[in-house]
Amino acid sequence: MIRPLTAALAALLLLAGPAVAMTPAPSTEASPVTGGSDYDKAVALIDDERYAEAIPLLELAVKKNPKSPDAWSQLGYASRKSGNWKAGEGYYAKALALDPDHQEAIEYLGELYLETNRPDEAKAQLAKLVKLCPDGCEARSELEEAMEAYARKNKKK
Repeated sequence: MIRPLTAALAALLLLAGPAVAMTPAPSTEASPVTGGSDYDKAVALIDDERYAEAIPLLELAVKKNPKSPDAWSQLGYASRKSGNWKAGEGYYAKALALDPDHQEAIEYLGELYLETNRPDEAKAQLAKLVKLCPDGCEARSELEEAMEAYARKNKKK
């Protein structure tokens, strides 16, 4: 036997038509980890190397969820790739204040240090990654590669 409320809901959906019944409601809630759809859109823009366009979306994401180290790290990355090293460094600091072991933020901060000719500070970031992932990890490999490229580039000078 169908409960009266369930029957009423089913009748309402039938009256509204199949399109309404099958169309999911858009989500406006912020994801507890990333800050929601603004974050997801920003990451897609970053993947397309559209860094400046990602920044306002990431700013919305961190406003919605200021405790997301992922969003702060991505905001730092987009800022750095847009040429704003000072802002990027500050955003990485926020990510690392929330999660001192955030591998991506450590890697990106090390890369920023190389881009701003601070190799000793980059080495300190690499040392953190070596401790965090002694058997290797993507962040460690990426920073090691960036440091090797920096060394080759500066050897020629």
